[in-house]
Amino acid sequence: MAKKQWYSSKYILLLSLLAGSLRVAGQASTADFRFLDKLQGTWRMNTRKSTIVESWNRVNDSTWSGQTWRIVGADSALQQSMQLVRRGNDMYFMPAYQGHQPTVPVRLRLRVLKPVGFVAEDLNNDFPKKITYRFKDARHLDARVEGVRDGTIEEYIFQYSLSED
Repeated sequence: MAKKQWYSSKYILLLSLLAGSLRVAGQASTADFRFLDKLQGTWRMNTRKSTIVESWNRVNDSTWSGQTWRIVGADSALQQSMQLVRRGNDMYFMPAYQGHQPTVPVRLRLRVLKPVGFVAEDLNNDFPKKITYRFKDARHLDARVEGVRDGTIEEYIFQYSLSED
């Protein structure tokens, strides 16, 4: 009596196709750079002691420029400058933090870019290691920054609302 095979070539082909499509679905495509258009504008988050303001402007078809400010009363301080750039087949989120010498941008590669946001990471960098932007809706944006600084795991979550200004 012959043993019945538990698989067939058509199932292997189907599984291979599904596995390949899942891998591609999780990658960022430069054709989706337009999904970043939702960033345009000024985003605010109020805290007990200050207001965090992040503003984004499109520079050209392959570059977005942004800045984050902390405002306390009438005083404001630039926290970071950022760029989102498309270079060849890759896209990068590049923050340059104020107060760090030299002020050189870190380059995090966009791993996921969807209509609801993006994930950028450089697992070889200490801080930031991973940055996630997620649009909750057209007027609300969550930004998460993760990494290790001085041996301590740090995570910052910014819950922004689109400003009317």
